[in-house]
Amino acid sequence: MQKWFYERRASATACSTVLSLMMENESRTMFEAGTRLRAHGLTNNLTQVGISNDTDIVNFSEKTCTCREFQLNRMSCVHATRAACLRGTSLYDLCSPYYTSEYWKGAYGEAIYPIQHEEDWNVPLEITDTPIMPPSVRRPPGRPPTRRKRSRHVYTTRLRKCTRYGGLGHNRTTCSNHTVPRPM
Repeated sequence: MQKWFYERRASATACSTVLSLMMENESRTMFEAGTRLRAHGLTNNLTQVGISNDTDIVNFSEKTCTCREFQLNRMSCVHATRAACLRGTSLYDLCSPYYTSEYWKGAYGEAIYPIQHEEDWNVPLEITDTPIMPPSVRRPPGRPPTRRKRSRHVYTTRLRKCTRYGGLGHNRTTCSNHTVPRPM
């Protein structure tokens, strides 16, 4: 454990980029992926980015994107990087300060002492005598779900296949092809 800490401290102090090494690579990946998208400005703060019907809107004043990845990660998404290139804005301004190498160096600046063996701990009696009970949570009513709930962004579309003649896009009940040759 101590070896891991000292290795991380050494790599943090040796970091010379604006962002930490992992976030710098992530930002580079987002930039390369964003070069394939088209962008055009709507207003001073709004930019529309995307291809054909799959477009998202980036708001620079609130640092938001309609894909919500920009808000959740506090790191520029593909759309925000493309919009920043269009506007001439620095990508580093869009990232949270927690991803910078200065914060990374600060996390390893102080010494972290390892904990002692459990036998050497000095725990007060009021804590050791307190019983720990499981949380009082009731099971929700109804049958428990048997399938996984899919995320909103996961798309699974299966093409329907007609059992009458094997055509795709519909099934037997919605088939409009009444003159189907029968196999011999």
